[in-house]
Amino acid sequence: MAHPSEHRLPHDPAFKAICSHPRVIADALRGYAVKPNGPLDPRTVAALNFRTLRKLPAEWVTRDFGRRVGDQVWQVRFRWAQNWSDPSGYLLILLEFQSSVHPDMALRMASYALQLQDALETTGMVHRDGPRPPIFPLVMHNGRRRWTAPVELADMTAQPTISARPEDVEDARRAVRDLAGFQLRHAYFPLDFNRHREDDPRADNAISLLIALESASTTNDLLRPLEILRGFAPRRLAGTMLDWTLRRLAVDGETAEEMKRMASLDEFRSQLEETAQSWTEQWFAEGVEQGRAEGVAAQRAGLRRQATLLFGVSARRLDPLLNEVRTPAKLAEIGEWLVVDTIDQVIAKVEAAAADERIH
Repeated sequence: MAHPSEHRLPHDPAFKAICSHPRVIADALRGYAVKPNGPLDPRTVAALNFRTLRKLPAEWVTRDFGRRVGDQVWQVRFRWAQNWSDPSGYLLILLEFQSSVHPDMALRMASYALQLQDALETTGMVHRDGPRPPIFPLVMHNGRRRWTAPVELADMTAQPTISARPEDVEDARRAVRDLAGFQLRHAYFPLDFNRHREDDPRADNAISLLIALESASTTNDLLRPLEILRGFAPRRLAGTMLDWTLRRLAVDGETAEEMKRMASLDEFRSQLEETAQSWTEQWFAEGVEQGRAEGVAAQRAGLRRQATLLFGVSARRLDPLLNEVRTPAKLAEIGEWLVVDTIDQVIAKVEAAAADERIH
């Protein structure tokens, strides 16, 4: 098995593959775009017939012959619509994936939405002099920082500066009132994974499961979402999520294929636990073969890799303590602690082991 730091899955291709399933789009709106998490009334989302969800081409030519490639565009009918010919009967979902925060995202999404409306005309979906369908701009953000960018274009519009002179104050306020109606107020909804990383994964929502899999920093964190994934439908989507998880864990190709051939994810859960233990044994064996001095250094490096995989940035607290543990046997024991204990329990035990070695 390759070490996880050697293989990182690019977020956009992976997310596009998973979000190509209509269930993910429907669950994003039903579970996160509705109040209190999002801006939409639950009755508005309930009025959508998600059985009609279909993905449209995300590449189009603009009026001035420019080329725009978006992430995804989806079309879904309202329950009262009879066909696709009436723009008032369906909603367009303009979906963008982001792993970092862009302060100008409101401006970018407004531009994308206008280009999309223009493309509807060039492709014949709407008439030049006819109505245009509503668009729901959705930004799916899975970066580690909280989403802090303005969500309305109006929030990026500068207001007339009010000076200290009293006679200017009223004129400036009047200018703000007079000009407000002429300013673009385009908005988008950021589905920020960071807001929901502490939530328990839900068996009825694909986005909730995706967030749990994305957020897992230890093997124990993965066990609950994998248990849900075992019975998740549709199975094709569950398989895509499993494949993505295996790649995130840097499972090599042969082992990954073997895991995917398993009859159930219960077996995968057991394999995951056994794999974590095998990493400890492998790294310890490598250390012994290199001789005591080099072996101890190799053991420490292996333990640091294992701790980072299991506990993320919290594992940095172990670094100075590991340098104080000198015996291969004790370092091997620390590897076992990493598999079964929490990071706080491991640190307490390593502190005690380091103190004991200082005494002796």
